[in-house]
Amino acid sequence: MACLKVCCPPELGGLGISELKTLGWSIRMRWVWLQKTEPHRPWATLPIQVPNQVRAFFSMAVVSEIGYGANTLFWPDRWLHGQRIADLAPRLYAAVPKRWIKRRTVRDAFTAQTWISDIQGARTVGVMVELLQLCDILINFQLQPEIEDRHIWRLSSNGKYSAKSAYDGFFLGSTLFGPWERIWKSWAPLKCRFFMWLVAHNRCWTADRLVRRGLPHPEYCPLCDQEDETIDHLLVSCVFEREFRFFLFRQFGLQTISPQPTELSFHAWWENASSSTKDGLMRQGVNSLIILGAWTIWNHRNSCVFDGAGLT
Repeated sequence: MACLKVCCPPELGGLGISELKTLGWSIRMRWVWLQKTEPHRPWATLPIQVPNQVRAFFSMAVVSEIGYGANTLFWPDRWLHGQRIADLAPRLYAAVPKRWIKRRTVRDAFTAQTWISDIQGARTVGVMVELLQLCDILINFQLQPEIEDRHIWRLSSNGKYSAKSAYDGFFLGSTLFGPWERIWKSWAPLKCRFFMWLVAHNRCWTADRLVRRGLPHPEYCPLCDQEDETIDHLLVSCVFEREFRFFLFRQFGLQTISPQPTELSFHAWWENASSSTKDGLMRQGVNSLIILGAWTIWNHRNSCVFDGAGLT
């Protein structure tokens, strides 16, 4: 299994194990945050050595509200209606030397409109159009000498940086892992929940997976000896499995949610069975029972394959 999958948060299909490189970036980002929010620190004016990926992520995650403008950079920071000038006027931004991009604060830029003198590249039509548009946006902008600039970390509800919110931010845009609550919020033992995580990612060594890798495999399902073995067949459509589930659920008066002969997808059946129970505690109980049943079936299958155990 790829490291990135394991290192994703549980709700995104991972195990929540921190990936050291990304975690290191998240922790080092704190120095950039303190440099921006606490400029009085003795080291704040020194160059901070952080990867370009960290600075790019920090630029995306922080929005500045301008007061006096002394601690916000005019060109690269997000201070103009939550956007950067680099995004609003990219051709104009490209005409500004890097030394001014890194140094020009909002306060300095509005002192005698010095930001205009920063533009030293070719004055093309595109640059001039963006210059006029930017002038229209800034014409009524006023600094507030009595107020400090305020920097907001957009990835947390309180607007303050934390390494956890930074780490989670690296997974923005990832697809939600549908069964994560059914797996990780059940009452089943951890080893059983981990097994279900493998099932959800189709990582169990059933016959179909062994075939793809050219490894020895059972010709038919070891439990019913009728069909090819897949994880869906083993856990929902196998005749032996359906009979086992019915007797198991009948002990708790839940036989109505037992798999039917038409069920082909284990996860589709599990989702329907779980959603059919409205009470939260009842749903946790049903999910736990389904997980324990799957764990029992898997162990019995392994006993049949490796130890020659009978079906009963």
